[in-house]
This record gives sequence, C-alpha cells and structure tokens, in this order.
Amino acid sequence: MFKLNLKIAFRNLFKNKVYAAINIGGLAIGLTAFILLLLFINHESDYDKWDPELSKIYQIREKHDFFTPDNKQYWQEAVESRIGALTREKIPQFKHVTKVDRIWGNGFSVKIANADPIMVTDFRDADSAFFKVFPYQFVQGDQLTALNEPNTMVLKKKMAVRLFGTDKVVGKEVKVVMWRNDKGRSFKITGVVQEPSTPESVDINAIMHTGDRDKDPESISNSNYCSVYGLAGNILDTTAMNKTLQRIYVDYKKSSFTQRKITYDDYYKNGKVPGLKLVPLQETHANPPFVNGWLQKIKPVIALSIFLLLVSVINFVNLATAQSVQRAKEVGVKKVLGSYRKQLVNQFLFESAIQSLLALFISIVLVELCLPSFNAHFDVTLSFWHSNQLIGIALQLIGVFVVVTLLAGLYPAVVLSNYNPVSVLKGNYERGFKGLALRNGLVVVQFIIAVTFMISIGVMHLQTSYVANKDLGFDRSKLINIQTNYEDDFANRIKKIPGVQYVATTTQVMGNTFNVPEEITYNNQVYNVNTVTVSMDALSALGVQVVSGRIFSSEYGQDTVNTVVLNQAAANLMGKNLVGKQYDIISEKEKYTFQIVGIIKDYHNEGFDKTVIPTVYKANDLGGTSNTNNLLIRFNTSNYQDIVKKIEAEWKRLYPDFPMQYVTVEDAFQKELESSRRLMQMVVLFSIISVILSLLGLFALATFLAKRKTKEIAIRKILGASDFQIINMLNRSFLILVLFANITSWPIAYILTRKWLEGFAYRIDMPFLPFLAATVLSVVVAVFTITLQARKAAISNPVDSLKYE
Repeated sequence: MFKLNLKIAFRNLFKNKVYAAINIGGLAIGLTAFILLLLFINHESDYDKWDPELSKIYQIREKHDFFTPDNKQYWQEAVESRIGALTREKIPQFKHVTKVDRIWGNGFSVKIANADPIMVTDFRDADSAFFKVFPYQFVQGDQLTALNEPNTMVLKKKMAVRLFGTDKVVGKEVKVVMWRNDKGRSFKITGVVQEPSTPESVDINAIMHTGDRDKDPESISNSNYCSVYGLAGNILDTTAMNKTLQRIYVDYKKSSFTQRKITYDDYYKNGKVPGLKLVPLQETHANPPFVNGWLQKIKPVIALSIFLLLVSVINFVNLATAQSVQRAKEVGVKKVLGSYRKQLVNQFLFESAIQSLLALFISIVLVELCLPSFNAHFDVTLSFWHSNQLIGIALQLIGVFVVVTLLAGLYPAVVLSNYNPVSVLKGNYERGFKGLALRNGLVVVQFIIAVTFMISIGVMHLQTSYVANKDLGFDRSKLINIQTNYEDDFANRIKKIPGVQYVATTTQVMGNTFNVPEEITYNNQVYNVNTVTVSMDALSALGVQVVSGRIFSSEYGQDTVNTVVLNQAAANLMGKNLVGKQYDIISEKEKYTFQIVGIIKDYHNEGFDKTVIPTVYKANDLGGTSNTNNLLIRFNTSNYQDIVKKIEAEWKRLYPDFPMQYVTVEDAFQKELESSRRLMQMVVLFSIISVILSLLGLFALATFLAKRKTKEIAIRKILGASDFQIINMLNRSFLILVLFANITSWPIAYILTRKWLEGFAYRIDMPFLPFLAATVLSVVVAVFTITLQARKAAISNPVDSLKYE
C-alpha cells in the first residue's frame, strides 16, 4: 500500500507540475522564515547554558539612578562595589562572590613587544575569585590560582591565538593601555580558557587581575561601581532570598548614611526607594536594564513569521482543494472498487507529507542562503549545520513538519475523500463541492494578513521618514566625535589645523550620553533637572539653536563660574522670561547661585523613543568632568577626510600606544534609526511574499469556482452573455471577499501600528493614506489576478463544456 500511494503521489505531482511547484514553493518560503526564527530563539535562549554550575550563579542588581538615560531609578547591573563584601559576609548560601569591572568606552589597546598596538574589547578587571565563581575550562594554567597575584591575566583561546598566533602563551606578557595617555600596565599571562559552547552574558575576551577590585574605596563618601556575581551551593529560592537581601541592604544604607551624616528620609524622597536583589545568571540576558529583552524585541518578527507560515498553509489548502475536480473521478472509482474513506484520507495526507517534506528540504537550503544576511541584520552568528543544538533543532523541525502536514493536508484530504461516488460518476459534482465558505474564509484571512502588512509598510515608512528629517535641534553635519577626553595639548594642536572650526567636549552628544541629576530651587520651588557639563565652545560646535539670550562665550569671564544655559524642556518646566533670572543649588554645606544667560532649543542626544529631559548646561574650561569621553570637532568644510588624517597624525605623535577612534555624529544618528529600518525592511519583504501567496490562493479559488460553474458559464454564453459579462460575474464575488478583508484589516492594522508608534516619544499622527493605498492596491491586483483566470473560462467553447462524457 505504501509503495502504491508513493507512486500515485509522485504521478499526481508530475501531472500537476505548476500547482505542485506553487504548493511546495509557498510552503518552503513560509518554513524558511519560521526556521530562521527558531534558530534565533534557540540562540538567545541558550545563553549561559555551557556548564551545569551556571544555574547556581546569581547576579546582584541594585536599584539606583546613576548612569540612567532619564535620571530615574532602574534595577542595574552596576552596583556599588561594597555590595560584594556585604553579600559575601551576610549571605552564607554563597560559596564565592566576585566583582567584575563594567565595560567602559570602546576597548583597550594591547601591545606585545615591538608590535603595533591593536584595539581589543571585553578585557575586564576582576578580583581573584572570578574563576572560583565562573567554571571556565582551563586549557592552560590552574583555575584556583591563576588570579592569585596582581597584574596577572587569563585569556580566552581565540584571543590568545589572535595576539600571539598560538594558545601556548602562559608566562608571556602583554601591555594593556586603558586610555590614550595611560602609561600602560604589563600583565603576566597565567592561563588560557576554552571558548564556551553557548553564548554568555558576561562577555570576556580576557580577565585581568590588577588587584584594584580586591578592595573598596577607603572613604565612605566615595563610591565605585562594578558587577557582582555569587556562586551558591544550591539553587536558591530567589523570592525568599531577595527579602533577606533587601533587609540587609536597607540596614547597610542606614549605617553608611550615619557615617556620611545624611538622613535616610532625605536621600530616599520623591519616589526614590532602596533596592537590592539577585537575578539568576541564566535570566540576565533576557532581562537587561534600561532596554527591552530579546524576546520583547523580536515579538514583531515572531508575529511576522507565524503570519507568513499561516499564509503559506492557507495557500496550500486552497490550491489542494482547487484540484478537487480533477481528483473527483479518481475518488469515485476507488470507492466503487472498495476503498475505505480512511484509506483515501491516508493517501491524500501522504501526498501532503511528501510536498511538506520537499518544502522542508528546500527551506533548509534557503536558510543557508539567507543566514549571512539574517546574521548581519540581527548582529548574531547563527549556523544551521554547525549549530551546537542541531539535534534539538532537528527534533523541532520534525515537529514543525508534522504540524504543517496536518494543517495543510488534513482538510483537503477530508474534502477529497468525502465525494459521493454515485454523484461523481454521473458527472454531478455539486455534492462534492462542500466547504466553499471555508475556502472563501481562508482567502479572506490571507488578504487580511497581506493588507495589514501593506498598511504597516506605509505607516512605518512615514514614521521613519519623519524621524530621519526631524529637526534635531543641532547641526549633525561636518561634526565628528573622537572617543576621548579633553586635553589642552592635543586640543591646541588640532585647533591649528586648517579646516577645524571648533574643538570642544560635552557629557551629552548622540551616541554617548552621561546624565547627572540635580535638584535646583527657583522661586521657592524645587525642580529635578539633568546637568550637562560642556566646554566653552561645545554648544557652538553642536550648532544648537538659541531661543533667547545667548550661549557661552569666552568674552564673559563668569561663564565658567556661575552661569548656565537651559534647554526648552527646562524652561517650560520653570516658567517664562527666565533669561537673567537666578536659581540656587543647596548642598550639604552651603548654597550656590547660578544665573540663566540663555535658552536653547531641545536637541536630541538619544533615541527617539525617549523625550528630551529638562537640562541645565554648565561651562568651564575643560567641560567640568575629566571623563566625558566625547571630543567634538566641527569642520568648516564638507570634505574633511584629509583633515581627519592630519588629526590622526597628531594623535599618533602624542599617544602612540593607543589608536584613535572616532565616529561622525551623522553615523551616530543613522545608528539610532537602524532598528526601525531593519524592522521595516523585514515587513516589506514579508509583505511582498504574503501578497504573492495571497494572490496565488485567490487564483486557486478562482480556478476552483470557474470549474464549478463551467456549465453555468456555457449556458450563459449560449443565451447571449458576452465575455465581459462572464468576467464581471466571476469578479464580483471575489471583489466582495477582498473588500471585506480590507475592512477587517483596518482596525487590526490600526491597533498594531499604533502600538508600534507608541514606542516613539516623537511620532506622526496616525495617517489615513496607507490604509487607502493598501485597499486600492489590493483590489486592483486582486481584480487583475481573477480576470486572468476568468477570461480563460469566458473564452472557452460552451459546446465542450456541455458535452457529457
């Protein structure tokens, strides 16, 4: 029986090559998108699974407002370094606790002997307990003693090979330069560890042990931030443990405030609350601070992939049932010869399974072809055949294959096996053509998805264009940002280069922002604002727009002492006619008074999902902080690449061991738009595919209906109906379906696009044009598709249609 069904299945596939190709191709496209999604989900959910001990490691998170984009409290990975000792002493469930530096800047410079320095990333300083917490597999060296001595380092195997050309590096030395004028520090390599088999949330290429992380700041008023991880003896009850941790933290805070002569209630006011908790390491990647986790980010992609697979399955069902007329007599003869309905269902399901299997093989080939673009799109490194989870993925694909086969093949199998043999063999197919309402419904669902995609394209394009052309409040052209701090010697050198207009520094520029909250008192009212320190020329270098008053100038000696500039958000918060007015800052010891000399238009320094917060700008000769990591250079010409080369030459003279890194502010702006553009590109691609598949489904239904009405069309033609009237008759019923799908898709598209727009602080009003354009386009294309099939039926010879075989 299996051999017979196999012969029949392949005979039918070759007999109906066009339908088979459309069926298999449509399913392959849908499965390709779904498999790519599976690979991505497997990759993201596989973080920190490379050793069983990782399930017992916990990250400590503290709730505070330092380093936040809006000066509000968040649960952060950066915790005060004393928390390491606190948890080690107070939480006996932890066997070991380690402190690890956060990743600052864009990497360090590494120099080996007389070779040129190279920039490296993810070199992190840790205390001596790091490898007692994290169970890395040592290729060379001893896990327990590798970091016992200061100025030692453990490399990952790939980094060792990159630096030395071999992983046999224990005993060798490297010089690490952490910033441009750092003299550097030599580290002895004491170990090499294997690359983990799965991704890791604690990214490292090397662990350095300077010895700095083994101690905390001596003065209680000084603070230092790092990441803290603890290894427990067993898996912990986080709910109960976090209650204990919170109580310990509050006691610690009260004690430290007493030493600093600060009252607990004064510090935690205006909604601020203390907070300390532990998070399982294997959950940290999915729950990062400040931003959405990976699952939240790919929800639109999940929806797109499922919709596309659904459209593919619907298309399969419609195309399969469209062939039912051709299979009707086969079913009738088999039933007369004694075949049971169950046998027929199995036969047709077997045919669907073969098509699904062929589609699955094609989709795997397409996945391999699409993976490079997909990896670049999502900034990941995925592989199908070389995946560590290949067996798991294969099992998932088998499950997908079974589900798709049942979804796509069960209904056609039931329909085809249900024909009445007597009616069919008499030539009367009417009773065999049940389920037309369901097929119509499937076409409607296809078009709802397709039209929703098209509307989404229009709305996303308008929003992206709006953001791309929005007035940012500053001039981003002819402006670069060197990722370094301000230093007089270097600044003076590059000011002399022809073409350089301004050299300045600021703590707030697109691509790198450092916000500092501050309380000010104006007219006996307290306001919470953001403080940005700038050098004298920073606002001029940015090309900000002055609303009233003036910006900082070297002509005014007081500008570096007690004058400030506000942005419009701060001005709107504090009132009107502020230029010339004064406000106070009341510190622990005394009061400081500042005069407002100007108001500038709000300028964007972060993504468009955040509003510009009320900001006060203060100036001094070097920007007010030694750690801005922003050196702005504005040119007076658009062709500044040769000038940049001269700047790099000056840099190399002063800092030969640390390569210069810079980014144009225009590139930083384009990077902010990247995620929206990527999503729109994916929606466009999926929309095109879904529209094509929907039209194929419509074509199949038109074919089915035309064959169903073959005799009706012939009689109408004999009675004098024109070809146009026949085409119009067939078009009318489908046009109703398409219009109904459009009406249904409008509220769905509205809800989805409005939800997407709500992710932007600056957004367009919901436009009407994309809804109208999608409707017109879908109707025109549908009518054209149906007309092609209807014309074929209309011009056929009525005599042939009315003949009885």
